[in-house]
Amino acid sequence: MNKKVSIIVPAFNAEKYLDRSIKSILNQTYDDLEIIIIDDASKDNTKKIIQKYASQDKRIRPIYSEINRGVSKSRNMGLQTFTGDYVFFMDADDYIVKNAIERMMDVSDKYNADVVDSYHLMIYYNKNKTYFCTEHKVPKEDIVMGNLQNNIDILTKSTYITGKLIKSDLVKGLFFNEDLRRYEDLVYEHQLKLKLTNMVFIKDVIYYYYQVSDSLINTLGEKHVSYLDAAEEVLFLYKKEKKELKQRIEALLFTNAFLTGITKIVKNNYSLEANTDILFDYFQKFDKIFDSWRENKYINIFIKKEVKKLINNKEKVSKLIYRTRKIDFIKLYFKYLSTFNKYKR
Repeated sequence: MNKKVSIIVPAFNAEKYLDRSIKSILNQTYDDLEIIIIDDASKDNTKKIIQKYASQDKRIRPIYSEINRGVSKSRNMGLQTFTGDYVFFMDADDYIVKNAIERMMDVSDKYNADVVDSYHLMIYYNKNKTYFCTEHKVPKEDIVMGNLQNNIDILTKSTYITGKLIKSDLVKGLFFNEDLRRYEDLVYEHQLKLKLTNMVFIKDVIYYYYQVSDSLINTLGEKHVSYLDAAEEVLFLYKKEKKELKQRIEALLFTNAFLTGITKIVKNNYSLEANTDILFDYFQKFDKIFDSWRENKYINIFIKKEVKKLINNKEKVSKLIYRTRKIDFIKLYFKYLSTFNKYKR
């Protein structure tokens, strides 16, 4: 008897890609699926697209929100109503290969894994060029990783909540923080990592993750200051763990927080003075949240030196913003990945 997989898809103004996303789910070689699609009060044709497919396939369970509440609320609505033995989160503008669920279910059964994960294929559009890449080298074999207490490398594995096959026992009673409008998946991801007993990372790339330069520009700016709120919650999750684990998670969050500050927060149309105030305040809060970063041996020395220069020094913060204001870090990032982690579909 097949085990049911509940696929949870939040959707907001997703008419451009939702059709492709739903088709990739309906065409799966594994058919015991419950497809929960939550329309978060979209203003385009998202609701009509969901209604069309729901009328054609009884596996689709649509949920329509009357007011826009954000992706965390949408996912929580799915978590409150799913009935499957496994959960699989997916975004409305992404899609999965035809055998994605079957492949992950086989791996879960073979290794008794409560989480099966893989690298996303990142597809980045920039003007007339498309980059196909993964964030790291794809492994040649499936990797059985066990749990976080026995294998600390799990910390650095994929931080996306999408594209994971998760046993339902792991997520029951575990919900996204609806107060976080950004990086809510970072917190949820680490809640899972602390609970899982066996994680398997597969060699196959089964999830296609779309990034478009125009939309990325729209997501940059001051709103990314909220990374620190999510980081603070994650640090609290690890508060009672062993010292090495606490230092490793602090180093990971510290590095990402630094990069977020200089590559995303100040990429906007604000004045140099306004951005200086924003980034200066960001690093003040940064210093308080990562209270032991100066003694943390896992943090890159170069990044440590840069942070020491920026804390309590508005002039250096201003100079950093001025020097980097014209650099498109996102484009450089994908160029780097497409050179060293290029992927052919």
